[in-house]
Amino acid sequence: MSAKSSLSMSRRGLLVAVLGMVLGTPLGAQEFWREGRNIGGLAFCEDAGAEALLGGQYTSGGLRTLSQAPELWGALVQAQAESHYKDLVLTGNFSFQLQSGKQMMGSMFTQPGYYPVDVLEFTPGQKTRQTYGIGGGLAWTGSSRWIPGATLRFQGVNYSKRKDLRHTTYRQELEVVPSLLYAGDKWHFGISGIFEKTSEFIQAEQLGAATAESYYAFLDLGMRFGNYQVWDGSGIHLSEAGVDRFAVKEYTYGASLQASYGDAFYADATYTRSQGQVGEKGYTWYRFPGQALEGKLLASLEGAGGTHTFGAAAQWRQQRNRESVIERVTAGGVTTPSEYGSNLIFERRSLGGGPSYSYESQKGWSLGIEAELEKEMNRSTLMYPYVASEQLTTFHLEMEGAVELGAFEIEAGLGLKGTLGEHLESMENVDPLVQVSAPPFQLEEWHELEHELEEALCLRGALALRYNFTLARRAACYVEASCRWDHAFKVELLPGANRQITQLCFGYKF
Repeated sequence: MSAKSSLSMSRRGLLVAVLGMVLGTPLGAQEFWREGRNIGGLAFCEDAGAEALLGGQYTSGGLRTLSQAPELWGALVQAQAESHYKDLVLTGNFSFQLQSGKQMMGSMFTQPGYYPVDVLEFTPGQKTRQTYGIGGGLAWTGSSRWIPGATLRFQGVNYSKRKDLRHTTYRQELEVVPSLLYAGDKWHFGISGIFEKTSEFIQAEQLGAATAESYYAFLDLGMRFGNYQVWDGSGIHLSEAGVDRFAVKEYTYGASLQASYGDAFYADATYTRSQGQVGEKGYTWYRFPGQALEGKLLASLEGAGGTHTFGAAAQWRQQRNRESVIERVTAGGVTTPSEYGSNLIFERRSLGGGPSYSYESQKGWSLGIEAELEKEMNRSTLMYPYVASEQLTTFHLEMEGAVELGAFEIEAGLGLKGTLGEHLESMENVDPLVQVSAPPFQLEEWHELEHELEEALCLRGALALRYNFTLARRAACYVEASCRWDHAFKVELLPGANRQITQLCFGYKF
């Protein structure tokens, strides 16, 4: 549920972002410490130096959810540095991204699906998104075998729409990770504490008189079941007496353990628990606790002509959402909320993982392959006695290769995504004696379209070309162009079967 941040800028970070892959340059076991949360492990790594990047991006195509833009323009500025001193390792990074899309509607959140609730609006218009981040860390190496350190990351997002139904969404992420590492002769052990806070709130408004068709909104409470009504109705929670915004926040606590042996092996495991809520000023409409467990194993083997890297990763996540029973109590002319209990209305779980392999030749080329299976299970109990559930198992196969030809670097990738087995869905009345007028309302058109996007067999291709050059005989620079293309087979409900992302950037290493 948490966003990841790396401590150093990837040499091919732009293509990796385009591909959506986690494959990278094969590393020795000591360099594997970059894959974890313990900054103390950078004491075993080579100084990554510093790099700045300026780029632009254009996205288009109909292979998308209805919350995504048909066309999206973006610009990115990013800088990152790592410095090694006698007794100290320092890292720092900064980034700013601007994106703008036309004819957008759907989710008012900056990351649809991150929380177990969502708010949708249905008037196409232009949306603008600004994302800015800053972070850094330090590790004290000294002369002791014990290496303390800590990292700090902050990210803010402003997301706005200026056509009715208008809304402005603000998101903040804060992560603090204190760490301690023991550096033995062969074995190294580390432990990291994890504290994260995310918060997001939506402020909506309209100009002029509303029409029943234009200014309806939908509060999604899982699996597209929820409340569909006028945007300022009591069931949407965008605008109520004493509360003028839809506010969400979540706290996450956890720990991570790491270990490595020599130059051949690295492993880590991370467990986190989270507690989130929707509402403020005493009106807590929903509470959603969760937990997650993830781990990875990486092994490096030196061959006659290069380095083999073997990996395996797995993750498990679980989250529940409970709706509070709140009554407004008025005494002495003052109205206050009183909470009497809660009901479980939604639960989601996922379990996934798979192996990976990569090889880096001493002749300047590399190859990586990764496979992953993931099973998702959702269950909605929004309206008793109806219980809705669904299960879906997906697979991902990805391959990436790179080669250096003089001043040029070429990298290409292929990916395949699809489902295994059937997408199981059911709606059951667990107590027929209970009289209800109708099942819970579901936004069926959106739900079926998103199912098709999840289930479709999709082929992905990507290509990046980088040219390295020197300015004024001393400044190491590069220009890189990359493109990703996705094609889905046998789609009927989606706006289209293709989608592409094209990026162009200029970088400077110093």
